[in-house]
Amino acid sequence: MATINFSKYFTQIRAASYGLVLIGLALGIAGAVRSAAILVAIGAATFTSNQFVFSNKRRKIEFILPMALALLLFVVALTLPHAK
Repeated sequence: MATINFSKYFTQIRAASYGLVLIGLALGIAGAVRSAAILVAIGAATFTSNQFVFSNKRRKIEFILPMALALLLFVVALTLPHAK
């Protein structure tokens, strides 16, 4: 019977979310604010959901609050006027 090594997927998803946030920060510094905010929001949501799924503690506020912030950042990015 084969077992799945979830810690490998956890570290890969975590690294991908960190990468999205870092790319978003670099784009924000370069001036592409809308794209940067979208990437940071997706990276933060990915990290939060991954952290919640693989955590032993199931406190909902640790999931809801960061996801709400990521969602609001995404909405603000979409409603920015004249953003590049």
